[in-house]
Amino acid sequence: MKKRNLFALLSAVLMMGTACTHEEPNGGNGVEVAATKFVVAATSSEATYLLTMDNLKTGATSIYGNGYEVDNATHWVFYGNKYAYRLVYNQGNAGITTSYVLDEYGEIKERNINHEIQNRFTTHGIYGDQIITAASGATAHTDDAGNSQYGVTVTKINVENQTLNTQTFITENMLGTGEYCTLSGIVESNGKIFTAVCPEGVSVYGIANNSHLLSQEALELVNTEGGISGTVNPNQVWVAIYNNSDFENPTIITDNRISYATSRYRSQYYPNIAADDAGNVYVFSSSYSTVQEGIQKTNLPSGVLKINAGGTTFDSDYYVNFEDASVADRAMYRVWHIKDDYFLMQMYTDKGDDKSHTVNTNSLGIFKASSRSFSWVNGLPAADVINSMSRNAYCHDGVAYIGIATTEEGAQPTIYVIDPVTATATTGAVVTSTAISAMGQLTNQ
Repeated sequence: MKKRNLFALLSAVLMMGTACTHEEPNGGNGVEVAATKFVVAATSSEATYLLTMDNLKTGATSIYGNGYEVDNATHWVFYGNKYAYRLVYNQGNAGITTSYVLDEYGEIKERNINHEIQNRFTTHGIYGDQIITAASGATAHTDDAGNSQYGVTVTKINVENQTLNTQTFITENMLGTGEYCTLSGIVESNGKIFTAVCPEGVSVYGIANNSHLLSQEALELVNTEGGISGTVNPNQVWVAIYNNSDFENPTIITDNRISYATSRYRSQYYPNIAADDAGNVYVFSSSYSTVQEGIQKTNLPSGVLKINAGGTTFDSDYYVNFEDASVADRAMYRVWHIKDDYFLMQMYTDKGDDKSHTVNTNSLGIFKASSRSFSWVNGLPAADVINSMSRNAYCHDGVAYIGIATTEEGAQPTIYVIDPVTATATTGAVVTSTAISAMGQLTNQ
């Protein structure tokens, strides 16, 4: 069990020395209270603190003398308003996943079962009552020469039963290109899973068994390097549609108007698929392959395609080029659905071809899908003074919340409230900390 904030514990010890009675949380004297709280994950240099607030639009809080202390997370996933999950990427080692609820007194409490994600993860999402993570890697399956086939391992955590199941399936030549693949994003729409399939290159197994599917240029690259890391098909996008979380017999669709649908930060494949309230699925590409050279470098701009609600094909009439001067004149990086068909877009701040994870992505915009229109968000700090943004935006009641820390002297990390209709940000609650990692809402269980 994780501990409460050390500062709060010391304060409690001092109070016990001067009083013979104490009150239950919220002054309830043991009485259960109905409570719905916003939860903010904020960090110091050493730990993360889960802070509860009644409002994200006003007020202030602090990690000092306050909050529930937990280990740092790679990602926070809020499952509805029930559970907050701390996911940890631990290189090649197992990462310990813990989850939290709001108890009957309106206090943060760690749940009684933890999980080990054995095979690391590079993407994640929610489907039904499961939080699903995925990552690619060599499997135990080999050819006659002992060359390992690559595949994807998915880990499925049932949030209600607190059970974990792991499944591995082969992705060698999944797309018919001779390459092995990984997944980016787990998005539920109309009861199905939509995920981007991202080719990663050609393994030793692929060279031995799938060389007839490679272009002459790719074969020359194989002969030069002995293998290929990074796709040799950068000018195409693929989406797999699964009927359920069994990850069997997918419908795979493809298009050549955008590059594969992901953004990267180190090992993480950030999901760039999002559904609107009508069930239309939008597939975004940052054109990450511009970081490559030669046949591995895409010449397609950052853009978005559409899969109509209930459909299993790309809409041939729908396409938006974000790098067009009349739209954003920049590439997109990440996306979150806010409401209706409004999406919050994290954008590359600087114009150019480099989509690596080391460049500036401190700008935000609003994309309205039906009108194919883009607007920069007004009211944010200047991009050059932003030190960090929340890794995930929190979209609730028609607005988006995102935590921003700046380099301005004396400034504390602040939650900004973004109205998608006006594309305007206003300052919300201030959180004394190093940075704001995530936000969500919990109702006591």
